[in-house]
Amino acid sequence: MSNLVKTHPLWIDTAEDAAEGMHNPKLYIGGGLAGGLVLGSLLNPLTGLAALAYGLYLAWDANERNSDQIEAVSEGLIAHLLDKKQLRNYQADVGADQVQAELAQAIARELRLSDEAETLAKSLGLLGKPKAQPQLPPKPLEAASPSPSSADAAPVPFASIQLDPDCPHFLLLAGSREGKSNALRCLLDGHARVNYVSTKATDQVPAHWEGYVLWGTPEEKGKQLQWLLTYWGAKLAAHAEGTDTEPEWFVFDEAIQIRTYAKRSKVKGLADALAGLQVEIATQGAAIAAYGVLLAQTKNAGPLGIDLDLLQQNFRMVLPLKSKRRLALSVIEKMGGLRLTTEQREDILSNPNRYLQLWLGEDEDIYHDVLPKFQGTLKPLIKCLIEDGTSAPQQPQETTEPKPLGVRILDYLKGHGEAKTAREIRNSCTRPTDNPRASTDEVKDLLGLMISEGQIQRWDEGSTERYQATGTA
Repeated sequence: MSNLVKTHPLWIDTAEDAAEGMHNPKLYIGGGLAGGLVLGSLLNPLTGLAALAYGLYLAWDANERNSDQIEAVSEGLIAHLLDKKQLRNYQADVGADQVQAELAQAIARELRLSDEAETLAKSLGLLGKPKAQPQLPPKPLEAASPSPSSADAAPVPFASIQLDPDCPHFLLLAGSREGKSNALRCLLDGHARVNYVSTKATDQVPAHWEGYVLWGTPEEKGKQLQWLLTYWGAKLAAHAEGTDTEPEWFVFDEAIQIRTYAKRSKVKGLADALAGLQVEIATQGAAIAAYGVLLAQTKNAGPLGIDLDLLQQNFRMVLPLKSKRRLALSVIEKMGGLRLTTEQREDILSNPNRYLQLWLGEDEDIYHDVLPKFQGTLKPLIKCLIEDGTSAPQQPQETTEPKPLGVRILDYLKGHGEAKTAREIRNSCTRPTDNPRASTDEVKDLLGLMISEGQIQRWDEGSTERYQATGTA
């Protein structure tokens, strides 16, 4: 059973638009500048400067009030910003008690009310002297939504963040340096085949991942993205055709920035190609062992370029909680279309360094979890190739001499701790472009040599042989 209360994201957008219009700092900046110029030319520069300074102060004050309103909206206060028609429709959705509770909270926080909300608040005895009974139509009792402060509010429980086999794709949404990369590494730890692309050259990935970075001029980045989509598209096609049945991940870090590169690129149709690949993974990937991950700094679906319904039905959301925990609350309400109880909000805001997992679709729920710091070996990203339009894409090679296979295997086993099969070790420590690429039997021979040298040990589970670095059992 869900521990969340449903609210439509359109009401949040409507309220935020109203807040922006109610406290628009640009109007005060423009007024102060115009007044300063006029008074300065007619009277004296000091008078003009004073007018400009006052206009800037009003702009600052408007910006602060606007921030307070946006924060209130993110916490579920909607009614105080709506006009008469919107109030009527909103009450029909959430009930009269909910509207009255929101108005009372808005007044207590000294937020500005719309004219219609102020009139309603007075009629309810919340503000000034009551003038009349509320004119909004009552909400039928059987359809009323529970109040966010209801006494039977379910707490946010602890549960391990797990990848759902039926819906394995996930979003990692948080601000910069909030823990997205660590969460990604932890969640995909133990998965042998991970393809990763980022816009940040300083990013690093686990040693067995294929990690790329878009670099150079905007034109070069567009051509690199074209190469990458061709390369990844071929991989996805192999899954769709059934020639590749091993699980494989496709990760877009800074997904919004990557989409921006595609839209601004001179490469024709690049943005459509990017969206097409992501949607194909989202809609078909679970059935063909191809899974998608998007990392972004957003609380809205729009900048991602994927329909909100598709995200809600096919992606789990993982929200790191560090310093910017209110962003997670906004994601839950704007992208999830869900309303937290007061107790749930307080629980989330009072517990940093956790992670939230948000389940949407048929069963909405939210859970806490704590993820450890990833301890595996990391490596820098490889620069993407530039598609020349004639030759088939080639996987870029390491710019430095690769480590010997035995060293790579030992690093891999030490980084993961648990015992691995020879097939898993081969998939993680060799690449299709290795010339020659070691076979599974050759890897087993090398593992036998490493056992004789005391570097690793072997475990037998029935007919399956597993290998583990010495001292990590």
